[in-house]
Amino acid sequence: MEILEISGVSFGWEEMVSNALKKGRKRKPSEDMISAVKRAYEKGLVCLDMRSALEIYKKESDGDGYIVISQEGGTCEKLFVGSKAGLLAPAEEVAILLCTVGSRLIDSMRESEKAGDYLLMYYLDVFGVLALAGLSSKAHARVSEIAASKGWGAGPVMQPGSVPGWSVEGQRDLYRLAHGEKIGLTLNDASFLIPHLSESSLTGIGPHYGGEPSVKMCDDCPRRDKCLWRIENVSDE
Repeated sequence: MEILEISGVSFGWEEMVSNALKKGRKRKPSEDMISAVKRAYEKGLVCLDMRSALEIYKKESDGDGYIVISQEGGTCEKLFVGSKAGLLAPAEEVAILLCTVGSRLIDSMRESEKAGDYLLMYYLDVFGVLALAGLSSKAHARVSEIAASKGWGAGPVMQPGSVPGWSVEGQRDLYRLAHGEKIGLTLNDASFLIPHLSESSLTGIGPHYGGEPSVKMCDDCPRRDKCLWRIENVSDE
């Protein structure tokens, strides 16, 4: 198991304003917007606790909607991944990742809500979405690095709830297999990761994949047009 700890972010408050203007089609940000974004950015930097848990499993076999994985000295486990399981057919191994920005940012959002500062709460959430995207990108770059060290490539990033036929309940398996408790994560009754600015994913690696970095399967996700995480991280389409 490997735990990655990332500090800092690669975006500034100006990018948060720019994204908001694109979605709202406004020509100029208001003073209230700029003030809220700056406050959210400064507070967010202090509250971040970004960590990722990475666990690698050998893929033993695959079938109709599932794969069988194992680790040295352990028993084989059958893991259901839905109708896109064929994307893992070329894999020799699978990388399971859990990423989180930590609970302190969520606590700060709740404090802002209690104080009635809803604009600050909103932009803290936007900040967290962008920070998580950056963490996820670095974590998946690590997966690609591991694959490259073996002369392999990495396949697409598959996430429970975003892959057809693989419901969000699949996070329970990924949480357990990547030891989510080691980075402060828990699961609620609906199988969502807590704190909520967190994500889980599975990526196949092997010699028959290309050398390109892993990419998410946004086009296949049923929530594509409503996903805040995607909307906050795409350029004007």
